[in-house]
Amino acid sequence: MGPLSAASSVILASAQARAEAKAQLLLRLRAQGYADLPLLRALESAPRENFVGPAYIDLAMRDVAVPLAFGQTMEAPSALARMIAALAPRPDSRILEIGAGSGYSAKALSLLGREVVSLECFERLAQEARARLERLGARNVAVVWADGFEISPSLGLFDRILIHGALEEVPPNLSGALGEGGVLVAPRRAADRGACELIRQTRAGGEGVRTEVLGPWRAQNLLRGLFPNH
Repeated sequence: MGPLSAASSVILASAQARAEAKAQLLLRLRAQGYADLPLLRALESAPRENFVGPAYIDLAMRDVAVPLAFGQTMEAPSALARMIAALAPRPDSRILEIGAGSGYSAKALSLLGREVVSLECFERLAQEARARLERLGARNVAVVWADGFEISPSLGLFDRILIHGALEEVPPNLSGALGEGGVLVAPRRAADRGACELIRQTRAGGEGVRTEVLGPWRAQNLLRGLFPNH
């Protein structure tokens, strides 16, 4: 076998391994109770290996969190599936995401909603996520370098808001960015004991915002401020 044939065999084997890993991941998600086809297709169409550096490609094929720069992480696919399932985006949803990270979750959300505005406080992460999403043709996503605690009223109202970092309480300006019938999903940390839980807030009619606790969760704290490139 010549050098080119050997190289082709390695590439083919790698592609087959990734396809098998992706299939196994989708089977695991189904086994965990995620049967919503649009959600599964969105995760399948947002392969995590496109959102990590070469050192983490193998890790990205597994259902585990993956390290990012600046001490941040990309959630495990099962964790993202649970958050998106709770968010229940619709094809006409305008979605605000706080914590773009690598752009992985924004890509998945872009396949489930009409428009995604994704905020990221680390300038470099925002730049890299924007470049990846543009390269992958996600034209309904805008990645903005911004502080998630200080969202501008000019962004308008959203049908869905997904927050990746844990908060002690959801700030009024974020709850206030929910339109009528809107849903917000976020990790919330109890100040007195440090435990974290996933919550869902829904704005319904004249009832204001209703909060549900969805169960225990693990998440880093949502950072306040802007972190420019140096």
